[in-house]
Amino acid sequence: MPGIVIGLTATRHMLVEGTALYSPTGKAEHSVLSSPAMIMEMELASVDAVRNQLQANETTVGFHVDVKHIAPAPKGGQVVTTATLVEITGRKLKFQVETHFGDVPIGTGFHRRAVVRL
Repeated sequence: MPGIVIGLTATRHMLVEGTALYSPTGKAEHSVLSSPAMIMEMELASVDAVRNQLQANETTVGFHVDVKHIAPAPKGGQVVTTATLVEITGRKLKFQVETHFGDVPIGTGFHRRAVVRL
C-alpha cells in the first residue's frame, strides 16, 4: 500500500443505456439512469483511483456506500463520475464520489473500500 496517498483520483464516462436504465413509469420514453448503475460507476471509479498502486497480491473490496441520487440523467445521455481518495485509515480507504450530467451534479457522497490480500 505504500503508493496509496490522499488525492488519488479517477474519472469514468458512461453512456446511459441498456441495463443502466430505470423507468419510474414503466414506459421506455421515461427511462433515466438508475441509482444502482450510478453507484456501480462510483465504486468502479474508486477502484480505478488506486488500482495501479496496489501490490500484486492485493485488491480492494467495497464495504460502505453513502450517496444521494439527486437528479436524473436521460437515456442516451453521458454521465461523468469522479472518485477522489480523501482519507486513509490503516487499510481502509474513503473516497468522495460525484456523478455529473453535463454541468448538473446528479449524485454525490462517499464510498469506502478496504485493501485486502488475495
